[in-house]
Amino acid sequence: MAHSQSLSNDSDDERPIDKPLLTSTKPPANIPFKEAPVSSPDSEPGLEDAGPIPNNLTVAFPPLPPADDEEYVSLCLAIKDQPGDLDEFLAHYYYHHGIRRFYVMDDGSDPPLSYTPNFGIPPFAVPRSAVTFTYIPRVPDRPQPFQHTIYADYCIKNFGERHTWMGFFDADEFLEMRRATTLVDWLHQWEKNETVGALSVNWITHNSGGQQKRPQSDTRKGFRRCVVDGPDGRNADKENSHVKSFAKTALFDGVNSVHNMRTAYGTVSVGETGDECMIKRFPITHDMWALHHYSVKSREQFLEKQQRGSPNNHHAAGEFWDRIEDADDYECPELASYVP
Repeated sequence: MAHSQSLSNDSDDERPIDKPLLTSTKPPANIPFKEAPVSSPDSEPGLEDAGPIPNNLTVAFPPLPPADDEEYVSLCLAIKDQPGDLDEFLAHYYYHHGIRRFYVMDDGSDPPLSYTPNFGIPPFAVPRSAVTFTYIPRVPDRPQPFQHTIYADYCIKNFGERHTWMGFFDADEFLEMRRATTLVDWLHQWEKNETVGALSVNWITHNSGGQQKRPQSDTRKGFRRCVVDGPDGRNADKENSHVKSFAKTALFDGVNSVHNMRTAYGTVSVGETGDECMIKRFPITHDMWALHHYSVKSREQFLEKQQRGSPNNHHAAGEFWDRIEDADDYECPELASYVP
């Protein structure tokens, strides 16, 4: 997976890490890290992305759900050198899904993302108090696939007991709830099912829309065309069949893939209809919810993604761009009207 931008050339053969020792409070031996303080607002982010996108709108749309002040659910993500992308990600989940706790695993950004002065622009800035940073310097001998280690040993082991659910997404993935049910209410419904250890949501993969340069708008407004997910389509088994997951923290038992968490005591990961699934889920459905995956963005941004690489030392291949861009597509503006 790319830093906060998932790569389809990852994962199906990623080996699981061993079950984490949930009593430990430290990350793996020999992997340097530090929880970053809220500091250094004078530092100037000199990073690849364009930084915050101005937003002159002051009325949220659609109407916002209640805040999850009890931190029933949290999000864990790994990201590198993308402060503007992080702004949009945090605002989307903070305002449109009520999430009040984010664990940002900074995979060696220069300067660290915790130095970013503000997350977003008022009136829709995200409070620093909602974000917990861990800075992880890149070292050559760290275990692979390292994103597994981030999820299990940095997020779950250190913070999992504070929440009932934890989601494992990237900063190019934006959740849409498609019915009246909020995310928190939806997870409460599945908490009651003792056979379920994790809940998975299918991708809707966006393409570049033919754009060569970074658009002036934010990601959700800038990219409004999506890859088809027909069962017989050439992309059905590669893109939208992939899932991402929320796991019950008490049942987390390891990482099978960045797409799929291993769960304990005979519990399973299921899709929206209660069907058991792993890395991929067929048939692809988006009735209750969908995870919009902005996998390539513009050509300019895709080349930046290639340069960044991922925590697992993956680099987006040119074939990946070709596969997304050559696929049958359709207009998909569902998130384009969201404010913030």
